[in-house]
Amino acid sequence: MNAQPHPATPNLAQSCGVASLGVILRNLAALIAGRFLRHKLHAALIVPLWRHLTQAALRLDRLRARLAAGKLPPPRPRASNHSGPHQKPLFPTTHAWLINALGAEAAIVAAQLDSLLADPATADLFACTAARRTLAPIRRMLGLTPARPRHPAAAPAPARKQPPRSEPIPPHPTIDPPPRRPDHLWWLPPPRLRSG
Repeated sequence: MNAQPHPATPNLAQSCGVASLGVILRNLAALIAGRFLRHKLHAALIVPLWRHLTQAALRLDRLRARLAAGKLPPPRPRASNHSGPHQKPLFPTTHAWLINALGAEAAIVAAQLDSLLADPATADLFACTAARRTLAPIRRMLGLTPARPRHPAAAPAPARKQPPRSEPIPPHPTIDPPPRRPDHLWWLPPPRLRSG
């Protein structure tokens, strides 16, 4: 009896592909909502973080669909002058602060996101400028990018060279010395004639 050949096991990275980026971001939003409800300090961050992560997931899903259809536009150059003041996000974006706030569960999400971004199946999407800009603050919050130095080290100032001191030139022997200052002022009478 001949053994039937088993069907090839589908590659999970190719079957899920870039779509699981949105799943990871939505799972992270759910984790933040569940954990931050217990902390009064972080409770105010739930809504802005949820909105940011779900919008990023939608944006990445749209980019994936356009990439699959071959309709991805070329990257637009960033405008050098801003039309208005830069809006500060409503949540912290410092390096790895979500790892510090959520602990091991956020570290697992960060590892999943990092391994998915390193997969060749996501290389086409991550090569897109819009996807990199969307993921940049999330990767920074999860500690997947190197920390920025707070104060860049200033280059040491070059040492100033002191000009050599010139020795005073002695007066020429033929020049008369300067006149000597008198002991008393000429318009005053000598001390012996002064009264009082």
